[in-house]
Amino acid sequence: MIGIYGGTFDPVHNGHLIIATEILNMMLLEKIIVIPTRMPPHKDGKVSANFEKRFRWIKSAFDGLEKIEISDFENKPNLSYTIDTIRNFENNYGKVAYIMGEDSFVNIEKWYKYEEILNSARLYVYPRYCDRTLTTILMERFKDYDVHFLSELPLIQISSTMVRKRAQSGLSIKGYVPDKLEKDIFEFYKNN
Repeated sequence: MIGIYGGTFDPVHNGHLIIATEILNMMLLEKIIVIPTRMPPHKDGKVSANFEKRFRWIKSAFDGLEKIEISDFENKPNLSYTIDTIRNFENNYGKVAYIMGEDSFVNIEKWYKYEEILNSARLYVYPRYCDRTLTTILMERFKDYDVHFLSELPLIQISSTMVRKRAQSGLSIKGYVPDKLEKDIFEFYKNN
């Protein structure tokens, strides 16, 4: 089974790399396809960096990592819906796994055709909160679906929002993003 790791990646950061490599280390998937969205429906078109810049950063960040591919499938002028991406990759690979953070999963019922997502794909949900009470509630609520909470993964508190805010405030982002992208990402968000 392949994994789809979607998101805005505005910007890509070391947490994204850790999650992808840890899931592969757990040997849960044959490979992971990282797919940045051009226009995420839940963000009302509010993305700081354009698709081309984010795509270039992602390609650079994941460069050289085995079993990870980058796709521009969601580089479309209209909104990108997860279910459309899942359907596309199911046509090529059969059932797929969709990788998402717990912070996104808590809002899954607001996603376009969320029941179809839950019924068609396996979901791998990585931890984002220290309080495991929420995870327990979610596990019980979605126990009839192919949802796997990867509680053995490290809790990573880096977020794209944090990276943007630090750079905008002139604070260092060293260690938050891949070294080779640090200067470019810092300068971009500091000036925007």
